[in-house]
Amino acid sequence: MSQLIVAPEWLVSAAGDLQEIGSALTAANAAAVVPTTGLVAAGADEVSAAVASLFAAHGREFQALSTHASAFHSRFVQALSSGAGVYVAAEAANASPLQTIEQGLLGVINGPSQLLLGRPLIGNGADGTAASPNGGAGGLLYGNGGTGYSQTTPGVVGGSGGPAGLIGNGGTGGAGGPNAAGGPGGIGGWLYGNNGAAGIGSPVNVSVPLYMNNNFPVVNVSINGGPSVPVLLDTGAAGLVVPFWDIGLQHLGLPTGFNVIRYGNGVSILYADFNTTVDFGGGAVTAPTSVQVGILPFPTSLQGLTLIATGHAFGPSGHGILGIGPNINANVGGHGNVVTTALPGQLNEGELINVPQGYLQFGPNTGTPITSVTGAPITTLNVQFGGYDPLGPYYSVTSIIDSGGNHGTIPGIILGTGQTSGIVPPGTIISISTNDNQTLLYSYTTTATDSPVVTGNVPMNTGLMPFALGPVYISNSPSGVGTVVFNYPPP
Repeated sequence: MSQLIVAPEWLVSAAGDLQEIGSALTAANAAAVVPTTGLVAAGADEVSAAVASLFAAHGREFQALSTHASAFHSRFVQALSSGAGVYVAAEAANASPLQTIEQGLLGVINGPSQLLLGRPLIGNGADGTAASPNGGAGGLLYGNGGTGYSQTTPGVVGGSGGPAGLIGNGGTGGAGGPNAAGGPGGIGGWLYGNNGAAGIGSPVNVSVPLYMNNNFPVVNVSINGGPSVPVLLDTGAAGLVVPFWDIGLQHLGLPTGFNVIRYGNGVSILYADFNTTVDFGGGAVTAPTSVQVGILPFPTSLQGLTLIATGHAFGPSGHGILGIGPNINANVGGHGNVVTTALPGQLNEGELINVPQGYLQFGPNTGTPITSVTGAPITTLNVQFGGYDPLGPYYSVTSIIDSGGNHGTIPGIILGTGQTSGIVPPGTIISISTNDNQTLLYSYTTTATDSPVVTGNVPMNTGLMPFALGPVYISNSPSGVGTVVFNYPPP
């Protein structure tokens, strides 16, 4: 038995076509009324008049038949259109019970998980709204994440795309308002599904909170959609190193390599390289870039052993180290990748570190440059003790401008006192200037609780001090070299 298939949209289309044909025939009949019924006799004789009358009679009969045909055509088109309506109504009537049953079943299935976990087992996440910009999470078993809300207000970041569960695609991030970043895309399903695309944005600068953990600056990051964790902001290193338990594992992929990173605190870390995204918040989200996922820390000194034993192998917070030094790899043979260079647009130009006001800003320098040195973090600085004197004696020292260097270090050889350990005596005035000693960068007086450690070797490490005194901008230009810009005048 053959199957009859009727598509209402086909009937509606056919009725429309027939309607157009009917209109054309009606117009043609109207145009033919005078030529077919109003014939003029060829001559004044009786025969010509009789012939004209005969043909006019036939023309009137043709017009009458045309009128009947037009009426029949109109009724046929009306019937065809009505039939389409009947089929539409029948489909709606049949669909309504099925939809009711489907909704009822989903309600039974999703009810418990919605009540206990606030998330359905099956179904797509809700799209973001103005009141709640972030897209909702897809079902735990199946469903796509909701789309983030697209903002129109200047400076407001687009909503985040919702995550999928086991199977499904992450939601697309919403577009940001003018001069704002788009929202990040949602993470795809654990078993199957793609990550959502980030929303469109046009940020020039993005600021995120920066806070202190004792004498160490810390910012929050989320890696591969994982939890937001505090990491040390370290200008004296390159690469983002985090323990494997602090990253998102969905769609992480396979490692691209393995290596060991060595820090000056006596800790070395075996890590695996993964290409993934880093979210700093505020819409500052990198393209996929190399992140070092720590597997095993091991000590290279007694200090390193102590740090590992006390839970500080991955920096003072225990959650990771964000190295942003442009030229550290070229000088010490490192392998870390400065992940901030993978930020979109102008956000990858550099970082303004403002410790006194508690924020880190990505993008062009928005402060007023006062002084600068080429090379970040490794450069050559001049050191004087007892106050700055452009004509006085000074020591030219290879130095690391290191926000993660705590109180810093000074080579004992330049003290001239024979001291090779301990700290620089409290009350010592230390002045740091450019390599020609003609421009003072900053100066400070040591205290019993804030003084550099004396070492027997170079280079010098500035520690946090230059950042604690005012805003400092780390520029990624020149590429692979960098520039340190001081946005405050020396005291």
